[in-house]
Amino acid sequence: MLLGLALGDAYGAPFENLSYIKAAEKLASDGLVCGTYTDDTQQALAVAELLVSGKSCSPETMADFFLTAYKRDKRFGYSEMTQKMLASDSPTLFLESISTVEKLNRKTDGAAMRALPIGFLPERDGVICCAGLSASITHGHPDAIAATIGIALIAHHRLYHHTPFSEIWSAVREDIRKIHPDIIRYCDTCALLKSPEREILLESYAEYGVPYTESRIFLGSVLFLLIQYGDDPMRLLIESILLGGDTDTVAAVVLGAALITGGEGSEIWNLVSALEDGPFGKKYLIYIGDQLSMRYPAPSEL
Repeated sequence: MLLGLALGDAYGAPFENLSYIKAAEKLASDGLVCGTYTDDTQQALAVAELLVSGKSCSPETMADFFLTAYKRDKRFGYSEMTQKMLASDSPTLFLESISTVEKLNRKTDGAAMRALPIGFLPERDGVICCAGLSASITHGHPDAIAATIGIALIAHHRLYHHTPFSEIWSAVREDIRKIHPDIIRYCDTCALLKSPEREILLESYAEYGVPYTESRIFLGSVLFLLIQYGDDPMRLLIESILLGGDTDTVAAVVLGAALITGGEGSEIWNLVSALEDGPFGKKYLIYIGDQLSMRYPAPSEL
């Protein structure tokens, strides 16, 4: 999972914030170029490290692991608000550095991007609780909370139930409906799309791409991509880039989800060698991923 996240993140990063037309032009001229992984992978890594540690999921422990990951290895990609929070000297100050009003209005995809490792928790209710808590310390808008829980449940279903991507939305739909019924019609529509109909998928952002500011559209885009291309990781990466906008976050989450199980024989693995080394590079990501799998073995691994 973590290696998949880093692959999507690093190969999606050179296209981040480009319109879909500019992203397509850059892809055609430059091909796939590996950058460094960004805040997306780092935050997911921090969540994975917390789960591996055996400590409870609480606001304080989440904040502690976010701060530790950032201070040892500062990555780019964080919003101005998150950078302010990460400048805090303690978990308590981190949690106090954003007001309740700021959180309630915050519906970016910054919480959803780190949610995949939470799917390793063995109990569905535990996944929902931990994902909701993870979102709530930085994001309070219902869109952001629902998207975070949705991403975590996708990982959980792939790990514990081997749910085909064609059925992944129906598997998590009822839980999302209970949390935030207002986004169900939109997600239903995205899940049924057979091609990237931009006006439907991206609404007012059709001429741009996936906006990091709208976690609802982020979730809809992830659902569309996984349902249509989840069994072909290389195609998944390309289509994530071609959507434009927040390409690194979208590619990170969908490739992380796609490579939880499966992906054997895919040419996507040929891209791993270009991923960065260093103290928190690909070897460390593989190590933490292995630790996570050992602590929470899925049924097929028992």
